[in-house]
Amino acid sequence: MATSFDDISITDLVDAPPAGTEWEAWLATHPDLAAEIEIARRVRAFVAELRSSAIEVPADFEARLMARIRADRTLLDLLDVGLSGFGRAVMELLHLLFDLLPAPAPASA
Repeated sequence: MATSFDDISITDLVDAPPAGTEWEAWLATHPDLAAEIEIARRVRAFVAELRSSAIEVPADFEARLMARIRADRTLLDLLDVGLSGFGRAVMELLHLLFDLLPAPAPASA
């Protein structure tokens, strides 16, 4: 009996991807979801890299980055550059991403 991966969340598929021919066949028949899973995997790796570099990221950063990449696939290429060790590109990407975050509210007296 063929396995269905349709009821598994993308997060679960990123955290613990299945393996084997059934998984490969499912990916081939669901190219949009396969692309989404790949993007999520790359974003998760980037966020992990930031955290391992002692860069504090907001709790919703990963979800916001995913939404931003869905809107502009160019950021995905920049994400790959950052993961491959080009510090300057990472800093430019961080600058761009942190510009998207709202400014902190002024402290009331």
